Amino acid sequence: MNHMTRVGSEAELDEFEKPVRDAFAAFLADEGLLYTGETLMGLTFRTGGLHFAAKALEFIPRNVKLIVAGTNLSAAELECLASYGRPVFNSTNRYDNELVYEMLMTCSGGAFGWVDADCFVLNPSIWDGLFAPFEDDVGAHTAFTYDPLGFAKSVLVVFGGRVKELLRAERTTLNSYAAEPTNVGRAAPHSISRLLQDNHWRYLKQILGTDAEGGLQPHDGLLDIFDNGRTVNTRKRSQLKQWFGPEVRFVGPLVDTPMMADIVLRANGFKTRRLIDSNREVSQDIVHVGASSYRERMRQEGASQTYLARFKLTDLFEVLLAEELAAKGGGDHYTKLAEAQRQRLRDEAGVNGDEIKPIARSMLSDHGIDLAPISSDHRLQFLF
Repeated sequence: MNHMTRVGSEAELDEFEKPVRDAFAAFLADEGLLYTGETLMGLTFRTGGLHFAAKALEFIPRNVKLIVAGTNLSAAELECLASYGRPVFNSTNRYDNELVYEMLMTCSGGAFGWVDADCFVLNPSIWDGLFAPFEDDVGAHTAFTYDPLGFAKSVLVVFGGRVKELLRAERTTLNSYAAEPTNVGRAAPHSISRLLQDNHWRYLKQILGTDAEGGLQPHDGLLDIFDNGRTVNTRKRSQLKQWFGPEVRFVGPLVDTPMMADIVLRANGFKTRRLIDSNREVSQDIVHVGASSYRERMRQEGASQTYLARFKLTDLFEVLLAEELAAKGGGDHYTKLAEAQRQRLRDEAGVNGDEIKPIARSMLSDHGIDLAPISSDHRLQFLF
């Protein structure tokens, strides 16, 4: 699964990913977690991203059944992960987060979910809400939702075990969906989004509604794909030129992960329970810096400085977390990564090295975080 050619169909994708699926099922069986009735969580990242994942792990309670799924992890990364005491699935085959979501759905016996590797859960009660018993009409517990209508975001979510049979019957999984095979937004160069079927179009129109031209109403979880291989949130179409330069051609819709599954559930009488009332992804409860896994791809594809500025907090965290991990023995990669990111911050944002911590703290304050109670948390000392 190391080749760089995009597959052309879902059937080809499934065949291509079958060795990973088989290995993952065997891994869970060895760990006594295959088809477990307990809620099974996943955290996934690829080599070079341990600085975010390791920090996220520090905020996950020990009683949470969680597996770490990585690709091409180095010996130093594996050694570092061993100290966290979590089962680690390491594959030499590169894959997307979405494959892990699908494998969790297939291989768990009850509720299942995942947490992003750049999501730090500061408030432990959030876990209580995620793992609380599901009401009869609730399909998912989630930290954040796509608005309007409140569909689960993929940052931190648990799907109830009862909904799996329904989703399978509707030929729906936990993935992004598009009208045609597309690699847009995927980490693995071969991967494509799942394809929208007639039932999916029917539910999308039923739940989201249509405009005067028959297109889907704009929504936070709905993206426009353009022929430069990039996407724009349908509610932010006016910013297309500002972000990507000259006007480019619209080629189709992309339903973000895992919104299609949630729409199917909504159409069948289920709702989603959101745990963060404010729906802010940086707060006293959770710090989700976001984009840690795809900012580099955006740079390589020529995103404008205006677009990249959206990820400034993540850029700042990258330096601080990479330095912290390198000091703990994470490997030379993280020392070099921190140095390169420091230089990038100087070049792109005019941020000098001694300004990184103060600016990061200032940005957190701007998001409404009171720094006083977190200043004594040893897990957050990289900020102080």
